Amino acid sequence: MYYRLKQLTILLGDLVALYIGLFFALALRSFRWPTDIFFELLPTLSLLFLLAIIIFFIVGLYDVSRARNTWLFFQKIILSASIWIILAVFFFYAATSATNPKTTLLLIAIVGFGLLAFWRFLYNRFLSASLLTTTIVFVGWSNEVAELISLFEQEPERGFVVQGCILSVDIAENLKGKKLATALSLAELLQKEQTQYPDLIIVAPNNSDGQISKELYDALFRQTGIVSLADFYEQIFKRIPPFTFSQNWFIINLKEQKRKIYDRFRILIDFFCALLTGVGTIVLFPFIALAIKLNSTGPIFFKQTRTGRLGRPFTIYKFRTMRTLGKDGSAETAGPEFAQLNDSRITAVGKFLRRTRIDELPQCLNILKGQMSFIGPRPERPEFVKELTDHISFYPLRHLVKPGLTGWAQIQHSYYGNIEENLYKLEYDLYYVKNRGFLLDSVILLKTIGTVLRMMGR
Repeated sequence: MYYRLKQLTILLGDLVALYIGLFFALALRSFRWPTDIFFELLPTLSLLFLLAIIIFFIVGLYDVSRARNTWLFFQKIILSASIWIILAVFFFYAATSATNPKTTLLLIAIVGFGLLAFWRFLYNRFLSASLLTTTIVFVGWSNEVAELISLFEQEPERGFVVQGCILSVDIAENLKGKKLATALSLAELLQKEQTQYPDLIIVAPNNSDGQISKELYDALFRQTGIVSLADFYEQIFKRIPPFTFSQNWFIINLKEQKRKIYDRFRILIDFFCALLTGVGTIVLFPFIALAIKLNSTGPIFFKQTRTGRLGRPFTIYKFRTMRTLGKDGSAETAGPEFAQLNDSRITAVGKFLRRTRIDELPQCLNILKGQMSFIGPRPERPEFVKELTDHISFYPLRHLVKPGLTGWAQIQHSYYGNIEENLYKLEYDLYYVKNRGFLLDSVILLKTIGTVLRMMGR
């Protein structure tokens, strides 16, 4: 409930730290009270501080669930400060012919980002788990309820406090060993735990208890939020829970007609971005081609049939990253197989191309041909699509939109190498199909940039 408010609190604290850092950096630089130069530089530095916020988002510093005082967390702040000062120097060179204030920028990076790191330390230590908490009660039990309770125990930074569950006698008996308050009714739970009405009640499907329904109705007058387990699970995990999968649910929730305007607008954006990417690919091509050829035998480009929008097949283009093993020039000797983590078929140059996502650049041609988009579910091979469709209900729904060069499932996990993992991937893909829009696409794009900069592609 308060996730966005927590993010906003962190963001405002970051900005305050940066502006205070700017003031004291200028004081250190000039050895005087720098009111005049502070207001002179304020508009320009405000733009650069906005850039800093974007960098923080890309490296994951606004992920509330990761707000912990670990060395990795503060490494991200150091990395952000380093990237920021480099970009800020280039910004001043491009924006003005005056002397570039490199010393001032360095002081701002040290003082401002130092204060920011101190603010984050205080937030993580004293506020992350206690600020803007939401008390919740679950009605009913399922694997998804257990998954959510486990998540909130492991990540108290999210701010969710589980008061208990309203369960039938037999289910409560099976959960006796767990440290979880249970009761037959909301009134009994509140009395047993001596607590106030929760902020939020999560209702699992197939709840037909008339007494519970009456209590839920009464809870409305206490301004208690009531939400279905499906909606809450989707909000927390950013994927569609498989227990919702049914024709009726998809008919009601996949409002494709409402997204036609955005899909058409995105065609123009895709075309423009693909042209820019194509220019970059042409510039890099001689170096990439030479590296591939020197590292292993075989063609520079890799071509393969994939399944596109509405199930139509197309040929995808990539820079080759695997060894040539089969008679057809592929890396397969025993038929189609999923790529695996640390796959032995990947060449040394291929590892670098995958980590930086450079191997995907030739797909700008697929985008120009209208077969792909920059953002969407990653296209699978027809052989895998047939196998997955046979095992996973509603798998073809991911083909309602064009496949993408990057996608929501890809920034969550890199590899999905079996049926179970591909069901997991489908949950993310359907979340994208259901919720796609400018904001979600922007998040995917920024997180993809973070993956490329940190060389975390696979």
